[in-house]
Amino acid sequence: MAGKSYCVVCGEQKGGLPVKIDYVIDAIRWFKTKVTKNEKNNALVVCKECYPKYVAMRKKYVSRMYMYVGLGILFTVLVIALNPSIGSFLIGMLLTVALFLFSFLNYMPGLDIDGRKRQK
Repeated sequence: MAGKSYCVVCGEQKGGLPVKIDYVIDAIRWFKTKVTKNEKNNALVVCKECYPKYVAMRKKYVSRMYMYVGLGILFTVLVIALNPSIGSFLIGMLLTVALFLFSFLNYMPGLDIDGRKRQK
């Protein structure tokens, strides 16, 4: 990356552990490049001071993601049990996807530990 490195937790320009560039970050960067024309190509990291807070935020994101998907599947099973039809299945799946998308309100990317080893 050509830009500066910024902590994803505190937002300050600092060095730290690199963040894994996943499909969410790729989508945000695509949007910033194509739509807003404001991509700065900065490196995303977690600084040493924010690491404990990052761990808690990441744990919260992952647990909410599993909880929302579990609730969606449970709702789908209940709806199909009450009214077995393809429409019930589709509504249940749509609700499951919507609940999964709610988990991104707490999104916190993973760390790229392997990438860190390659850079040394």
